[in-house]
Amino acid sequence: MRLLPDLNEPEAPLPIDAESSLEFLQAVYSDPGQPMQRRMRAAIAALPFEHPKLAVTANIDGGPGFAARLEAAISKTAEMRGARVIEVSEQRR
Repeated sequence: MRLLPDLNEPEAPLPIDAESSLEFLQAVYSDPGQPMQRRMRAAIAALPFEHPKLAVTANIDGGPGFAARLEAAISKTAEMRGARVIEVSEQRR
């Protein structure tokens, strides 16, 4: 009984018809007729798409909500429209 695969075994052809790359990888690693090295590589490649990493995100905002911040930005823009414009006639070098 062989526990570890022989990494030098010849590769068999891939008679697999799949509609997407993930389906192809799943077919390869599920096929017992494929060499173990190929099956392992396909399983490793498919893993992030079958079991995505869980992530925790937190939105900590003690200030005003989005609408209040938007209104403040609009009022600041309106105030700036009445501001003086500074014109520069020469550039300093």
